[in-house]
Amino acid sequence: MGASMWSYVTPWQAQEQRALEALREAVFARDAGYWRELGAASAAELDAGGVPAEEGGAHSVLDVSRVVRCEADTEGAGEVRVVEGAEVVELFGTPWPSREAVEAALVRVGDGWLPPFGRGSGCCTAVHGQDGRVVGLCFWGVTGD
Repeated sequence: MGASMWSYVTPWQAQEQRALEALREAVFARDAGYWRELGAASAAELDAGGVPAEEGGAHSVLDVSRVVRCEADTEGAGEVRVVEGAEVVELFGTPWPSREAVEAALVRVGDGWLPPFGRGSGCCTAVHGQDGRVVGLCFWGVTGD
């Protein structure tokens, strides 16, 4: 089927892992019929049973399960690396990217311009409102199969 890019914006939570878990459960609930046919009752069960990997990936946030802070381009399969600091400025042109700025940059993911560069992983960053305050988190990634 090939790789596919996915992205989501969630309300702000200081703990990225909790935001990721809530997002994964919401996406699972949206597509629950399909996953239940494959024997999974929750997003956590998908991880335990390896269902997306067996099926060629979920092509969504269900393909990742843990948030990490690590050097750029060292995130592994199933991981979402937090993009922060100087890398945010490099990627989005500002230390306080708006949702629109992040979404505009995501259009270029297919060009190999924006991380993650490995399949089966993702990234996340804070998005800001017009007043500069953090209003959400953007999660994005590339499914590998």
